[in-house]
Amino acid sequence: MCDITDKEFEEIYLPFYNNVNDYLNNYVIPDLVAFYLANGYSRHCLSDCPLRNHINSAIDVFNCRCDMDKLIPRVKEILKIKYNLVVKNSNPLRLKRYYQKN
Repeated sequence: MCDITDKEFEEIYLPFYNNVNDYLNNYVIPDLVAFYLANGYSRHCLSDCPLRNHINSAIDVFNCRCDMDKLIPRVKEILKIKYNLVVKNSNPLRLKRYYQKN
């Protein structure tokens, strides 16, 4: 990789990385965290930790910052829609199967 100026970094590369980070935080990470929780729940692998601890464990692989206040509602939505699970308690985390009544 060649050297770049501070101006090039600020005007070209930083917006690119910010876009990737936004995409991760808006789409990839919430879906992965929901899968992580649903998979752990179905396999009885979730410990008595707060929801935030489980989320931090799931997102460790991404090595990026996440806004928990935005991430948690999105994860709860995905758990309900995609995995039929609702968060009954956040600390310690308690999930429950959700069955929609017709």
